Amino acid sequence: MPSEWSYLFDTEELDENPVKLSIAPGDEENALLTKRLDILSLDALSADLTISRDKGSMIVRVQGSFAASVTQNCVVTTDPVRSEIKEEFKAWYADSEQAVSLAKVKRDKLVEAGQGELPVLNEKDDPEAIIEGKIDLGELVTQYLSLSINPYPHAEGAEFEVGDDEKSDPPSDIRKNPFAALKDWKEKQGGGET
Repeated sequence: MPSEWSYLFDTEELDENPVKLSIAPGDEENALLTKRLDILSLDALSADLTISRDKGSMIVRVQGSFAASVTQNCVVTTDPVRSEIKEEFKAWYADSEQAVSLAKVKRDKLVEAGQGELPVLNEKDDPEAIIEGKIDLGELVTQYLSLSINPYPHAEGAEFEVGDDEKSDPPSDIRKNPFAALKDWKEKQGGGET
């Protein structure tokens, strides 16, 4: 499935020297990301990344930070709420045919043996797959952004009070209970509680 913002990095170009990149989506990609993230607008997004491979290792490490400006609906008033997000992150990648971590092999053996409680692996010990020699840095940043967006944004001063939902009229598009007709039918048949 194609990503809304794809920035492919070819890991074959990586040697012992880290590669530093600054990336940002274009206007069309911002519009697609706005839909994916279910926000009013993505006003800005940029990321600074360092891609490296430890000497003698097949695992590629991506370390970076991103800054974003998003606008969402307030969950109380539906007014637009703008927020600034700045986060740091790390991710690990490996070609699954060339590198398998010892911790992952050990965990897989425990699964085969039917062990009940399994250890949770660190990301470093269970790296994401490198696909056709490439890492999609745009998708990586998008995933971390989606985790950082406030799921319940509030406009300044907006507070939900218990009972607010009872004061408002119910939405007109609520359907009737499909079993209400059965209740009326039961009463017409002369049946009551049994």
